[in-house]
Amino acid sequence: MATTFTVLKEGSTGSNVRELQTNLTALKYYTGGIDGNFGSKTKDAVIKFQQSHAVKVDGIVGYETQAAILREVWISKRPTLKEGSQGQEVKNLQDLLNGTGEIGEGQFGTIKVDGVFGANTKAAVIKFQKSTGITADGVVGAATWKQLSFRMSYDMSPEQIVLNGIFNLA
Repeated sequence: MATTFTVLKEGSTGSNVRELQTNLTALKYYTGGIDGNFGSKTKDAVIKFQQSHAVKVDGIVGYETQAAILREVWISKRPTLKEGSQGQEVKNLQDLLNGTGEIGEGQFGTIKVDGVFGANTKAAVIKFQKSTGITADGVVGAATWKQLSFRMSYDMSPEQIVLNGIFNLA
């Protein structure tokens, strides 16, 4: 699912700028109109985002900034999951915890991907939380989704994250 990407900066216009403004609004960095015009308010919002996310602060949305924005939007759209939760998001969680490829397949236990957050899923979540140094309570909230997002994009460059649509699942 490769996509194309355009660097956005002051003076840019169009649907990509509207999407940027929408994302920055959702993340509470932008309060202006969603007009598709990359002006000073949009640039200021980009700079604020860059400053708080350890990316190059230049007011320009290149791959690094775009990958960080997409990650944060993805995290913001994830529901809190806990024992008893059910559905597609639980399946996504179970897939992530099971791991794929080189990054510790089965590292947190092998969980049946059935969309039901039961005792085994909770145990795997706690093991994952402990391994990443976050509160190990078995509840999947923003901090856990953030750590899982790094697992999703393990060993990928910002270009790969953006062009492969890694965080376009929501």
